[in-house]
Amino acid sequence: MPRQRPLAAALCPEGQRQWDYFLKKRSSLRRIIYYLTGAQRGHVDDIDAKVALAFYRRLLSGPLEEHVEPYLHTITRRHTWKHLHDIADRAENFVGDDTAQLEDAAEHVRVNPTAKVELAQAMKVLRDELSPLQLKAFVLAEAYGLQAPLIAELLGDTTKESVRDALRHARRKLRSRQVELRLGVLAEE
Repeated sequence: MPRQRPLAAALCPEGQRQWDYFLKKRSSLRRIIYYLTGAQRGHVDDIDAKVALAFYRRLLSGPLEEHVEPYLHTITRRHTWKHLHDIADRAENFVGDDTAQLEDAAEHVRVNPTAKVELAQAMKVLRDELSPLQLKAFVLAEAYGLQAPLIAELLGDTTKESVRDALRHARRKLRSRQVELRLGVLAEE
């Protein structure tokens, strides 16, 4: 959502005042998002845009009766957790057998057929070499830039220490000559 003020006719005066308050508090809301995710800027930007859109849509139906700040904190947390659970679901689908879902992961990104075949082959090697926890943790850490405590929370039934161990073991396995050969990242001598 652009950082522009909405049209004056779109919001009533009280709604406009609440929107202006949101714009003033936006940087503190972004800090909450970063704190909850510890994620890359792209995730923070995505969640921030979702929060702004949700709040603006809410104001279109009329201004809030209660205090604005607690409401903003609540929707920021909700959208952050929803975004993170969506990432975990995509990672779960990605790690699973159906790589056709890669094309649907982002509407604007398309995987070309050659890359899709190579990715499917690489995922088969990774599934053969890594335990399910190692594979899920590796995808969430490397593909989405998430940290061990958040990965543990998203996966459930595991601790951040277990996730860190899984990541360490996965990275060690992936550095082995045998796996590098299978993945095609090391030329045979």
